[in-house]
Amino acid sequence: MRRFLPLCLALAALGLGAACRPSANLEEERANLMAADRAWSETTKDADKMAAYFADEGSLYPAGMPLVKGPEAIRKVFTQMTAAPGYALSWTATKAEVGAAGDVGYTTGAYQSTMGGAAERGKYVTIWKKQADGSWKVVVDIFNSDVEMPMHSSAPADSAGTTGQ
Repeated sequence: MRRFLPLCLALAALGLGAACRPSANLEEERANLMAADRAWSETTKDADKMAAYFADEGSLYPAGMPLVKGPEAIRKVFTQMTAAPGYALSWTATKAEVGAAGDVGYTTGAYQSTMGGAAERGKYVTIWKKQADGSWKVVVDIFNSDVEMPMHSSAPADSAGTTGQ
């Protein structure tokens, strides 16, 4: 048994060393994630292609609308959006980060859109998950406008819910 102790210790040390190293090339995965976001931004004229970037468990958090979950509901929103008069959408990712395991990450950036004659600028955060085939898919997409929202009233409400005006 004593003869095998150094061999066992060496094997254990090798196993421990492997566990301490990053399991993914994070710089490469950040670049892959930025490329996925850029490719997705080139699909804005095609609702089906836009929706295809979402994972099956994906969710969309559009401003001023309820949460949209699942492939069919997301496709429906994109179909309605792309059919709107004067529709245009573009965005640019400015940052990508990837978790230590290289299987989840997020992108952030800015967008511009036009629909029905109204133009909007804003920012977004998209959370991505690496799929079994190595591709990145969106699991959460949230965006909001840079336009300041008007305040309804600066007077506090009384117990009946009315303002002191």
